[in-house]
Amino acid sequence: MAYYRDPFYGSAPAVTIPGRKKRVVSGLRAASILLLLGLLGCGNGATQGAKGPRFNAERAFADLRELVALGPRPSGSEGARRARELITSRLGQAGWPVREHSFQAEPPDGDPVAMVNLIAELPGARPGWILFGTHYDTKQIEGVRFVGANDGASGVALLLELARQLAPERRPYGVRLLFFDGEESFGPYITPEDGLYGSRALAEQMQRSGELARTHALILVDLVADADLGLEDDQNSSSQLRHLLQEVASDLGLEDAVAAGGSRAIIDDHVPFVENGLTEVLCLIDLRYGDRTMPGPFWHTARDDLRAVSVESLNTVGTLVVEFYKRLTGALEDGGAASTR
Repeated sequence: MAYYRDPFYGSAPAVTIPGRKKRVVSGLRAASILLLLGLLGCGNGATQGAKGPRFNAERAFADLRELVALGPRPSGSEGARRARELITSRLGQAGWPVREHSFQAEPPDGDPVAMVNLIAELPGARPGWILFGTHYDTKQIEGVRFVGANDGASGVALLLELARQLAPERRPYGVRLLFFDGEESFGPYITPEDGLYGSRALAEQMQRSGELARTHALILVDLVADADLGLEDDQNSSSQLRHLLQEVASDLGLEDAVAAGGSRAIIDDHVPFVENGLTEVLCLIDLRYGDRTMPGPFWHTARDDLRAVSVESLNTVGTLVVEFYKRLTGALEDGGAASTR
């Protein structure tokens, strides 16, 4: 059996997964679990006609194209700087103030690298924050012009469109959009010492400042535009939020977008937040890029370009995220203990 090193720590056998349907979830707080599940049970039919933001996939895909047109965007590069400019410009147009979180990354082998996370936020009516995150850097691969249409651009494009949808909305809780630098490792694979630099730095800072104690949930998006979409069942995400995602997908008729079987504990930018005490996290990621094996033949190759991604897949995940956000905030508003974390 072939083995590969992947975004999980360590080696793992390549896994072929025949189906695309899958059960998914996470957990808020014990005091509100029954309430949350009760809300899920009465959610059928209400979604389609509910008022609120709608995801504009064509506009999001235009942002994806612009990011790809910048070329490779590894940490510390001119491409990364231009990506930050584009992200900041789009967020500003949507009415989101943006601040930079600068830090020095210390690769295991090599000199320190200056990196920058971007943080956009709008306050809500009640205390506490809901976080959405993605990474904007692309992996530096020797001899490959890696433009990261899926791995680097798709999550950014989704959050930029989410920013447009949420800006005019009433927000029961504050929303922060996090664009991480340095998700990719300098070595071949993410390890406990290499990779996830931006999320590690920010999660640690938020833990020290007490901000994580005022955070209700983090939703991470990464590799969400694969033309053959199948979101994973991540065991590092909380069970109630995974269940909420499954219920939303079912109500929207998008069950096939949520993969079945092959659950894995995925290592991505949500993990540093879990390690620093935030248990309410959900990672939306498709790690079977190009076929039904993990991580797929397009992952970290030159084939990760516009030909491998689709506006339909971006629309599917964007639609799931928008509805997921509405149901999560509704549960928190009615949940008492969950909304005063």
